[in-house]
Amino acid sequence: MIRSRSRSRVTVPAGAKVVNLAGKTVIPGLVDAHAHGPQGEDDLVPQQNWSSIVNLALGTTTIHNPSSRAAEIFVAAERQRSGRMLAPRTFSTGETIYGAKAAGAYADINTYDDALTHVRRLKAQGAFSIKSYIQPRREQRQMLVRAAQQEGMTIVPEGGALYNMDVTLVQDGNATVEHNVPVSVFYEDFLSLWTQTTTSYTPTLVVTFGGLAGDPYWRAHTDVWKHPLLMRHIPPGILAADNVRRVIAAEEDYVDDESAREAGKLAARGVQVSIGAHGQQAGLGSHWEMWSFVRGGWSPIDALRAGTIMPATALGYAHDIGSLEVGKLADLVVLDADPTVNIRNSDRIFRVMLGGRLYDPMTMNEVVTGARIREPYWWERSGQAAAGVPGPSHSDGDS
Repeated sequence: MIRSRSRSRVTVPAGAKVVNLAGKTVIPGLVDAHAHGPQGEDDLVPQQNWSSIVNLALGTTTIHNPSSRAAEIFVAAERQRSGRMLAPRTFSTGETIYGAKAAGAYADINTYDDALTHVRRLKAQGAFSIKSYIQPRREQRQMLVRAAQQEGMTIVPEGGALYNMDVTLVQDGNATVEHNVPVSVFYEDFLSLWTQTTTSYTPTLVVTFGGLAGDPYWRAHTDVWKHPLLMRHIPPGILAADNVRRVIAAEEDYVDDESAREAGKLAARGVQVSIGAHGQQAGLGSHWEMWSFVRGGWSPIDALRAGTIMPATALGYAHDIGSLEVGKLADLVVLDADPTVNIRNSDRIFRVMLGGRLYDPMTMNEVVTGARIREPYWWERSGQAAAGVPGPSHSDGDS
């Protein structure tokens, strides 16, 4: 819910810094519940990650990555928490507990002790959640649920586009179901079943199973390579190479709106439904998710809830983030236009605040709350930046 409050009803502490946001709209920081993306390479974690920075610049202040290399993402998460790296708040499962017999990835679950060992291993590495992925037998998946619950961890499985498996994931006490359930209509029997559980839903509309998804829709219908914030924070050439030559299909061939429509039936009955940008387009993915929800018939305010308080609640973070309330962490986004009028205004970012520190999204230098200057990107150092787009001129020593 978004409420406005007059200045006369707010007590401003003595000595507080006041920023004039007349004509702006303030929303909670976005929470990407299914946020893949690069964190390192061969166990090397960069001192500065442009992919993470552009996500933050576009208003995603928290990510949950349900499949990443533990040796990389937990290091990156610790660096972020300690203030040594500019990035969204970062949570992850680490590697998935994978049921397919792939070399280097297979997790053999035959007993409850097997399940508990894998869960405890990931917890010790830094995981707050675990991902059960394509464990072939239901009792294997159930043992992982029980082990995760015993260890106080959230379990976020994926059914791999298998309807029957998704149904059992809903039934068996999992915290979420990741990716869309691959049917075009949710009928009353399925809705009634789901709403008798506490399982949440992250349909990842950008990669919807069953047809052309949100990612190809928004690449075809927007000029991604011209986005001013992406142009500042993504290496030269990448945006054009990925987006200029577009393929467009008939409107009815896209299915992200259908998946959003069916997820809306669950949300209307109290199920927490979350955005999950899947690492598809750094920066814009979270917005595409919300825009696709609106394409599927959601109101802009409900789409914003799917991008903020719903994922925070589903993942167990709502005591700290997901809404603007006294006692929560100061994660917020200042917009130049009101997204409740037009959801497409959600990427018109004026300022981003993470943990009480305010950033200019064009430079990702700190403003008002401090003087931290972002390190130059590698292409800024090498002089490959586009003419007229200079990088930061100095550093505070935190590379």
